[in-house]
Amino acid sequence: MELTAAERVLVHLHGFWNVSEPGRESTQAGISEGARLLRSHVPRTLKALQDEGLADSRDTRLRGQRRKIRVYILTEAGVRQARQILGDIDRTTVVVDGRTTTMGEARKALGLTGLAALAATDPDGRLQPRVEELERPTLLQRDQDLAVLRRWLLGGASVAVIYGSRGMGKTALGWAFAKIVPKSVWVDLPDGSDLKGFAASLASATGVRPTAPGEPESVADAMSVPYTRGTKLLVVDGYGDVEESIVDTMRAFLRNAKTEGGKVLVLAQESTPAYCRFYSKKDIDGGRVVERHLRGLDLEGCRAMLANQDIDADALRRIYLLTKGCPRYLQAIREGDEASLRAHSRFTHAEIRLLLYSGGSTA
Repeated sequence: MELTAAERVLVHLHGFWNVSEPGRESTQAGISEGARLLRSHVPRTLKALQDEGLADSRDTRLRGQRRKIRVYILTEAGVRQARQILGDIDRTTVVVDGRTTTMGEARKALGLTGLAALAATDPDGRLQPRVEELERPTLLQRDQDLAVLRRWLLGGASVAVIYGSRGMGKTALGWAFAKIVPKSVWVDLPDGSDLKGFAASLASATGVRPTAPGEPESVADAMSVPYTRGTKLLVVDGYGDVEESIVDTMRAFLRNAKTEGGKVLVLAQESTPAYCRFYSKKDIDGGRVVERHLRGLDLEGCRAMLANQDIDADALRRIYLLTKGCPRYLQAIREGDEASLRAHSRFTHAEIRLLLYSGGSTA
């Protein structure tokens, strides 16, 4: 799918349509970078959008700067048109690792903007983003959780497990932590994976292929190899209601880790059944495993995630009580993303409309 320069600018600015305070992303320089346009093409594109009533501008001071600078925002008509374009983008069919899906499903799972997803799609429709292109979800009020992980990294426990419901920010926390640990490796465990699928993900991330991909002990041994090559941290994302063979693999790694070394951070669903937990209370009490349960943001965290410092107090509390401070829901409310709320929550249609209205979206 090819976009015109004007469409690129509309999609870029849509990501900031309801922020309370504009940033560099709304300047000509920021638009040039975000919309992936030559700087020389930006002024005339913005002028055309203003002439059509799709964008407006004003002079303001960005935070930390003394001089005023011109920033650009979408009008109501511009927001509507940007959402139509995003809808077309999201309905585009792409292939991710051999599976056919929609651009919308893929980019939301990968944390990509619409423009980044388009740029990462080749002429044959294969979506193949580089790791550095993936957006890191906003991390708010996780200082204590990061502190726990920092202490774990220095301590004697081989495994740390972060539990959280969907959208609570496990992946965001994992990315933030992995970023500060040299030579970290990220292994995704997609829903429904069997042991061979886990072994394949491990091989893709580390280059180490188990000699027997269907045997827990063999896969556990392969998990230990990267540490002999300098890896400091292995992150396993997507753990939950998994096959018994994967549980056995994690149990075998934990059993051998004390002698072989290595740190594994497991990002697990809060709903992970007891029979999928590969460690016991004795492992926690004995200092072999550290576990942490993520909670939702508080009222001020919700306000910050919504990027609306002027939100009505009653509306903010309404959102807080309904979402329980879940960052994914709050981000969808901020972006006016009704489709995401329908796909990733159990809210009724009326509740979704109320959340969007309360957050300032008329979508």
